[in-house]
Amino acid sequence: MTRTFYAAILALVPLVVGPAELPSTSVSISAKLCSGGTIDIPIKRRERPVPSCPEKACHAGSCRRRFDLAQ
Repeated sequence: MTRTFYAAILALVPLVVGPAELPSTSVSISAKLCSGGTIDIPIKRRERPVPSCPEKACHAGSCRRRFDLAQ
C-alpha cells in the first residue's frame, strides 16, 4: 500500500510544480528534418489587452448620502 501511495504522490509532482514556461527570448521553434536540414517555425504571441480602467472598485465617500443622526 505504501508503494502505491508514493507512486500517486510522485504522479502529482508536475501538478504542484506547474507548467514549464518557454523562454521569452525565443521567437521561433527550430525543428530538425530527417534530411539533415532545419526549419524555423515562427511563434506569434498575442499581447494581453490593457484594461481601460482599473478593476478595483473606487468610490468617493463624499458623494454618498450621509445618515442624519437627528432623525
